[in-house]
Amino acid sequence: MVESGAGAGDLLLHDFERILHDDPNIDEVGFLHPTQMDSLPLLGSNKSPYLWCSDHKLAISTHVLPDLYRAARQAHSKAATTSPSADAPALIMLHSKALLILCPDSFTAWNSRKKVLSADHNLTQLEAELQFCALILSYALKNESTWSHRRWVITKLAQSHQDMPQIIDKESVLVKQIAEKSKMNYRAWRHRCWLIPYMKPKQVLDELNKSIKWGELHVADNCCFHYRRSLLLALLDNRSEENGGDTLHWESEAHLLWTEELRWNEMLIRRYQGRESLWTHRRFLSQWWVQRLLSHEETGLSKEESLADIFLGQEIQLLSDCLDAPGDEFGETRIQAELAALYILWISKQDAVVKRKVEERLELLGSLKEVLAKACPGKSRLWTQLLQC
Repeated sequence: MVESGAGAGDLLLHDFERILHDDPNIDEVGFLHPTQMDSLPLLGSNKSPYLWCSDHKLAISTHVLPDLYRAARQAHSKAATTSPSADAPALIMLHSKALLILCPDSFTAWNSRKKVLSADHNLTQLEAELQFCALILSYALKNESTWSHRRWVITKLAQSHQDMPQIIDKESVLVKQIAEKSKMNYRAWRHRCWLIPYMKPKQVLDELNKSIKWGELHVADNCCFHYRRSLLLALLDNRSEENGGDTLHWESEAHLLWTEELRWNEMLIRRYQGRESLWTHRRFLSQWWVQRLLSHEETGLSKEESLADIFLGQEIQLLSDCLDAPGDEFGETRIQAELAALYILWISKQDAVVKRKVEERLELLGSLKEVLAKACPGKSRLWTQLLQC
């Protein structure tokens, strides 16, 4: 049992910071119950029974966390508020590192690190800061303060004209690893979306292709599909700028890109029934697609059978297949039919022309009201109000 008091906390902090200094490549932290600490193998270099480090893995006994935290907070406060000296930046970085491992939400500690890093302009320190953030994210996967600080560091590196494609590749790998540990971690995926403006067009396309497999394995996780939507919009913007006045070439590339995404999305919808994230993604794709096709009709670019009519006919066929699918014991086909019907209702609300086209192609299935009554009778009040809008 460790003795309580300021002296005991200072000794713990000294041992803790010594470990952090001796092994700058620590990549994982665990907070263990004292009985779990007792089961760890003894290390000759380990001087404290409450701290353990081996193979770049750090374990801290939960028994000493209060004393260790108080000591780290006091040491950091003293270093940050005393008169500036030659040793002050190093002490701030040392004590803030210990404090943030124990409490990643300490904005004061993060801000003190920003101040030191901004004054020094040391690229090596900035790269080491990314490693430190990754250490905290190994156990605090959704900590917003850490993600925010990481973006600040990347911005600094970008201003220094660093190799951004390599940095982005590493960030992509990090987010993928964290997403595997923490499902629907929107903070991690938002960080990945934030990186898109730093990507070159080829890298955006590579990210789009690399996220296909992940999306197929996590069809219920909307975060990945939101990332794909951001990538698609970035590709459209980039290709529009690259092609300049070559409108036909840009239209051809956009058409191919959207066709492939719609086909892939429909394949997932048919394979994994009742997944709302897939239908949400299709809404995004359909909104851009229908408006693009309708604009072609208005400008006279589409001389053959209306492409918008063809597309809406395909969507009605998808609805028909969902409504006619045999029931299952888990009720997934019922949810699928409901999502499909609400999706068609949503499409009809996008434009008066679209609504007329949808109603024309629903003749074989009945009116939109009858389709909704069949697919989702439990939500009659909802869709009745929507139909009246």
